[in-house]
Amino acid sequence: MINKQYYSWDDIDWMIDTLARNIAEDCQKSDKTPAQAFKGVYGIPRGGLVMAVMLSHTLELPYVESLNGMYGEKFLIVDDISDTGVTLERMMNTDVFKYAKIATLNYHKQSVVVPDFWVEEKKDQWIVYPWESD
Repeated sequence: MINKQYYSWDDIDWMIDTLARNIAEDCQKSDKTPAQAFKGVYGIPRGGLVMAVMLSHTLELPYVESLNGMYGEKFLIVDDISDTGVTLERMMNTDVFKYAKIATLNYHKQSVVVPDFWVEEKKDQWIVYPWESD
């Protein structure tokens, strides 16, 4: 039997608020607001889409629907988890993501990509987010 960790929408709200606070605090180190530091928020389909919209509202940043026009820009790329990191690594090896910063809700220490911002370390359990079916 697989050990699962279920997140509720309240958990996700708390995690998005925590992630946004961490991003804002990092921006303050360079005397910038998130709006000055980043052009927008892009969510990796599918796991990053919901949180990208939530984070864009919380940080008051545009939601980036298309990567056209984002070359050479600094923006946030978000996904729900960096587990193996393969998806993020593949994305980060493309020119459009050259200046992007990575934000995830969860991070697993085995991941080949360490996000710039993350909230909780994943243990050895399967995570089920509220936007997923069990």
